[in-house]
Amino acid sequence: MFTQLFAGTPFELGEGIWFFVLNVPLLIVSYFMLGKNMMIHTLISVAAVTVFIRVLPQSSIISDDPLLNAVFGGVLLAIGSGITIRFGASTGGFDIVALILAKFTNNSVGVYLFLMNMMIALWAGALFGWQTALYTIVFLYVTSKVIDEIYTNTQRQTLFIVTSHPDEVTKELHQHVFRGITLMPAIGTYSKVEKATLMMVAQRHEVREITRICKDADPSVFINMVPTEDVEGAFRR
Repeated sequence: MFTQLFAGTPFELGEGIWFFVLNVPLLIVSYFMLGKNMMIHTLISVAAVTVFIRVLPQSSIISDDPLLNAVFGGVLLAIGSGITIRFGASTGGFDIVALILAKFTNNSVGVYLFLMNMMIALWAGALFGWQTALYTIVFLYVTSKVIDEIYTNTQRQTLFIVTSHPDEVTKELHQHVFRGITLMPAIGTYSKVEKATLMMVAQRHEVREITRICKDADPSVFINMVPTEDVEGAFRR
């Protein structure tokens, strides 16, 4: 949309450059809200998308039918985005906003992506024509559903963290992760050494950062990760 709006002006940058420029403030937000690792991996993803938007030909190579392109294009995009999000990064754009909103609510990433992108599609429809906008809404619906199938079904993880240094681990976790932690006394059956088990529920993309924090605070920490289908109660505290 920006490419077409600024066509023939000094701001005619092309889709790839606009994609990168608009992602810069979102990357800054992701650093504070989602963590340093997420921001770095997302930056790599955004840079790759910027390059490939310019490199790949923008032409129909499979079908001239807009509906087929909307459905199968949505599936392909969702597979890439879903896998990227599942392993601790994002493809930039509204992915970042959706991850932040999902972090503080019980709604799925796919729902937020669909709602936010649909607003953009409706804006585009008002500017450039409704037929393309309606095909885009079909594309967005397919994308959001497939992303949820890939990512949201294992979106949350319950972590059981066994450590000999619970105070140090919990202090570091509370400084970097906005999640409640339950401490349970534990004793090693072989060593008979008193330890503690910390239980917490986290979003899947937070697990790598949590693991790193725990290992930095206690190199001998033991972490058991269990997929969690749903939670009730104060998930954020």
